[in-house]
Amino acid sequence: MRLLSIAAVGLLGLAACNPAAAESAPTDVTKTSQPAALATPKGAKTPAKPKAGAPAALFERDDPAKATMALNEEGSVWRLAFRVGGVPNGPATAADCELQAVGPQDADGVIAARLVPFEGELNVVTAADIGTNAPVIQVRVGPEGVFVEDGASAARFCGMGSNIDGFYRRTGDSD
Repeated sequence: MRLLSIAAVGLLGLAACNPAAAESAPTDVTKTSQPAALATPKGAKTPAKPKAGAPAALFERDDPAKATMALNEEGSVWRLAFRVGGVPNGPATAADCELQAVGPQDADGVIAARLVPFEGELNVVTAADIGTNAPVIQVRVGPEGVFVEDGASAARFCGMGSNIDGFYRRTGDSD
């Protein structure tokens, strides 16, 4: 996966620059559960794993309306959980909405996630609502945040004027 925390990237750098750690690492990968390049050097702190139920990363967007996105790793796929406000339009402003999508991340850092059934605090989406052609939300992951391209999910499952497109800045990790 291309989503590595800063601590993990630092540890990889330490392992690569420390010949003693590389020499002491096992050469037979069947004897260890980690590849030698990912072995934690002696005395280095092991990066914290996300708490059960805690998102791996959190993102926020302010424009055109407030929105948040939580990113959770679920095995080989990522779950995107959006919470969006309606684009301000006086008394015609759409109500807040939730959407969830699941999908893999490719080598270019793009997560292509299909809308999935879920029951949230603000919205309930069933398999029957989605039908056979689930919209795809694309999320391009970068170092400072993510860029979201909605595949008509908000238009289909949120109030008129809801929008999840745009840049979301990273606001937190589970560490």
